[in-house]
Amino acid sequence: MPGLRHQDVQDRSLIEHLPGSPAGKPLFHRPPNSGGRFRVSAPLEWSPVDAGAAQPVLAIDLGGTQIRAAHVAPDLTVSLRRAIPTNGVEGPDAVIGRICSIAAEVRAQANREGLPEPSGIGISSPGPLDPWRGVVVLPPNLPGWVDIPLADRVENQLGMPTFLERDTNVAMMAEWRYGSARNADDAIYITVSTGIGGGIIARGEPLQGPDNTAGEVGHMTIDIDGPLCGDGMQGHAEAIGSGTAIARDGRLLLENGESPILAQLVAGGRDVDAALVAEAAEAGDDACRAIYERAYVAVGVLCASLVNALNPQVIVIGGSIAEHHPVLREVARREIDSRAFRGPARRVRVTSPRFTDDVSLIGSLPIVNERMNDPAYRRASNAGGSSPITANVAAGLPSDAGSKTVERVGGQTQLEEPR
Repeated sequence: MPGLRHQDVQDRSLIEHLPGSPAGKPLFHRPPNSGGRFRVSAPLEWSPVDAGAAQPVLAIDLGGTQIRAAHVAPDLTVSLRRAIPTNGVEGPDAVIGRICSIAAEVRAQANREGLPEPSGIGISSPGPLDPWRGVVVLPPNLPGWVDIPLADRVENQLGMPTFLERDTNVAMMAEWRYGSARNADDAIYITVSTGIGGGIIARGEPLQGPDNTAGEVGHMTIDIDGPLCGDGMQGHAEAIGSGTAIARDGRLLLENGESPILAQLVAGGRDVDAALVAEAAEAGDDACRAIYERAYVAVGVLCASLVNALNPQVIVIGGSIAEHHPVLREVARREIDSRAFRGPARRVRVTSPRFTDDVSLIGSLPIVNERMNDPAYRRASNAGGSSPITANVAAGLPSDAGSKTVERVGGQTQLEEPR
């Protein structure tokens, strides 16, 4: 159409829908005489459990600083909360012992108080991890954790079916099934805290990917010349918009003598973290205020890119930075409107989460109930050896080579596609 910009074409009202495809809904099967232009998609196999049929679960949140556990009922009542320090430096065995101890304590207390017996255990853990085999692969904030079969170890100790999932995916499930993204077919959850993470719902199904790394939105590049991220890569959103990045930039201001108010606060013996930089900004420090404004824009640019790439109906932005600085969501909305395609930008809703501290506990409720009878998630008890991800890295192979047969011929690695 003459005079029509590419952005304008993104407005669904300007698109003529194919026969049999209702407006705004994807066409999952090949239409007649399509000439092979449409990919045939298999029917979705994932089927959520009706809330009325759900059973209570024992939820565990494994973090770098603390382990939390609670009894979560189908009506979302979270009770018998317990929390103990992780003390990750003591190694996996000690941490797993604490996980089992705190979980057993919650279970016993639930029995004493007459609460329904949990049907299973859901563990929210830092990634990367393999949820199908219940293996924690190589989390950066848990020293010594390399291919730890966490689900198996907890299940064997407590005698209850146990399921493992990445923390941000657990949070996404809570918000999608019960919270601010409920009833959305396409949604994104972003947490902005010490780091930046996320979870994605695409076409009514959690998006995981073969290595379960889908949703690692904090490691999307938004500035090719930007600072180094914690993973050693340059210009990631996390390297600019996270609490860690804010603290780093605050320390740089001090080194350069560019923040007198921050210098006064530090003189009292306080460490520079994101909260201290915020305090200086609120006290009128323009340099600290600029750090936060740049962080907000970084998250907004990330959101705009996700809108163009995934066309979500809703983006839920949570985490401690977003919780304490709600202006972050306003900036994200502004950046989406100015940077994303017009149609998807108008469609997407940017909102706060329904749940805060309990999000990583409540998210285990649908995960346990919906995976209980799914054989794809019962492989952990029958699988041995290392995770395909770390095994491939150790062998110098791509991380997705786990689905292929690996042979060494004359010292050379041969990859054979599965038949």
